[in-house]
Amino acid sequence: MKTYISLLVISISLLAFSCNSTKRITNLDQDEVRFSLEKGVCFGNCPTYRLTINQGGYATLEGFANINKLGVHGKQLSKEQFEILEDEFMKSNFETFPLEYKSQIPDLPSNAIGYHNGTAYKIVTGKEDRPEELMQLQFLLEKIVDSGGWKILQSPKEVNQSKKPEVVEIFDEVIIEPIPGTQIAKWLESMDKYGVRLKKKIAPTLNLYLITYDSKLISSDEFLNTLKRDENIKTAEFNKKTQRRRG
Repeated sequence: MKTYISLLVISISLLAFSCNSTKRITNLDQDEVRFSLEKGVCFGNCPTYRLTINQGGYATLEGFANINKLGVHGKQLSKEQFEILEDEFMKSNFETFPLEYKSQIPDLPSNAIGYHNGTAYKIVTGKEDRPEELMQLQFLLEKIVDSGGWKILQSPKEVNQSKKPEVVEIFDEVIIEPIPGTQIAKWLESMDKYGVRLKKKIAPTLNLYLITYDSKLISSDEFLNTLKRDENIKTAEFNKKTQRRRG
């Protein structure tokens, strides 16, 4: 008798938990955003886009740059695809992640992952140093972006450009990639006539350096052209930052 009562209590508890979980999943309006992924620009040709998936399982992809789906595309996810996302986000304990994982590498693209747990919508941003669970969630969302079945809703010309991240060049900062074997200290000495100073190496594993110069000694365009003609420099570009367009 005691065993029967115990099993009954466990069954009721499991049923209550199941109902609560279902309530968390279904208490949103069909058009409310459930999952999202936004990828920012980088020093290079990184895909830049925004993916949103609403509670009804409809996915919208806004392709801004370096992606074969420019403009606005849409498609309906299968029930299985949506449930896989829901299971993985719930298992990750998304609510426990901090809002931002800071990075010291400005060149890398930012990744903003969003999730609505039925109570609140939270966005977590970061670049390279993030937990494996968060990287797995990003991978699942990227798989949806790369999958087939998308239908174009708006061509790039029709898209409101105010939604597109604006890239702003910083003309007194240049990112250079020296030819392998170049002695950076010696090269800096040779550029002293332009007031060139090394700000930092972009990352330990990348052959990229952020430098500044004296704009009173040479104009920005002249300086960039000088670097591009330099036999010790493979590539040179003004540093960039991104910001939302106004209006």
